Amino acid sequence: MTKKQNIFSRFWTWIKNISFWKKALLLLLVVAVCVGLFMWKGKSTKTTSSQKYTTVPVRKADMKESVASSGSLAPLSTTKVGALVSGEILKIYVDYNTVVKKGDLMAIIDPTQIQAAYDQAEASLSTAKEDLATSKMSYDLAKANYNRYKSLYEKDYVAKTDFEQYELSYINAKSSLNSAESRIVQAQASLDRAKKDLDNTRIVSPIDGIVLTKQVSEGQSLTSGFSTPELFILAQDMTKMQIEAKVSETDVVKIKAGQKAEFTLGGYPSEKFHGVVRQVRTNYSGSSQTSTTSAAYNYVVVIDVDNSENKFMPGMIATIDIQTKDKKDVLVVKNEALRFSPSFNKEKFEKTGVWVLDENKNPKRVDVTIGIIDNRNTEILSGDLKEGQEVIVSEEGVTTGNVPEFRRPMRRR
Repeated sequence: MTKKQNIFSRFWTWIKNISFWKKALLLLLVVAVCVGLFMWKGKSTKTTSSQKYTTVPVRKADMKESVASSGSLAPLSTTKVGALVSGEILKIYVDYNTVVKKGDLMAIIDPTQIQAAYDQAEASLSTAKEDLATSKMSYDLAKANYNRYKSLYEKDYVAKTDFEQYELSYINAKSSLNSAESRIVQAQASLDRAKKDLDNTRIVSPIDGIVLTKQVSEGQSLTSGFSTPELFILAQDMTKMQIEAKVSETDVVKIKAGQKAEFTLGGYPSEKFHGVVRQVRTNYSGSSQTSTTSAAYNYVVVIDVDNSENKFMPGMIATIDIQTKDKKDVLVVKNEALRFSPSFNKEKFEKTGVWVLDENKNPKRVDVTIGIIDNRNTEILSGDLKEGQEVIVSEEGVTTGNVPEFRRPMRRR
């Protein structure tokens, strides 16, 4: 008998001699070891074609990229109408939404004091004109006497002292005439100023437009000093309006004049309206950079809007999508494909990619470069993918909550 047979014989004899309960316990131990080995082996190997995956085809579609923003509707241009003189508002002839023409009377300020100043300036001018006439007559007489005595003095017919007396009278008359002419200029300027103030008691519209705001009431006293009291704001044309949208610095570089915009309004929840980007302003607003936070700046994008149907009112808040790119018939995959990763995969990849099934029906990763992303699809710019090829979007028995969320790569600056 060999050594191996001897060991087996002794083991068998020992088995036969032990109690029933020990035999049962030994059997259970053997079964547990076998089951454990089987489970360990199953986990140590990758899932093969026995695992089921859900796939969708790579296809071609039209893609649009947009920048979301918001802003308020406003007229293209507004004009502020103020009071240039002080006084009490006697009468107001317009109200909110009143349509006015250039030159239309909008309000009157009490002209009593200004009228008195005008009458005084007019009287002063009249007096100055009379003084000028008198000075002119005195000057003409003094000039004639001076010329006559000058001729006589040159012929030695009169004494020098007599000539000098008429010469001095001539000089004084000429000075008085100059002063009288200056007073005329001053009096005329005062009258013109008083006339202007009197005219300014009548508040008239400087443009054709519509009254947006009225900030005064009858009986209110106005004081015009270093600042002009604002009475009304007029809009020149309400059929054309604009939206001033605030856009972050990361998105504003995508926006150019002429791009189309789509927006919605709370007052018309089921309708979509359209506009065109007119201007991207270079001025910005936002917080400055600190030691703990980065600077975040917003830029103003102006969008022209047609309001020929008079649906829009100033101040309405618009939710906007500015279309920055529009591509036709490009290769796309479902966004879920970019978020998917097989349950056996523990590797982290630097590049963006999707998973496909190889010839053995096992998942294989393919690196791709992506472009436009919308709510459902992502554009594929490059990678080993073809139209109609199947990409994996989910795995049987694995919830999407266990799959890391896909994020678009950050733009390099």
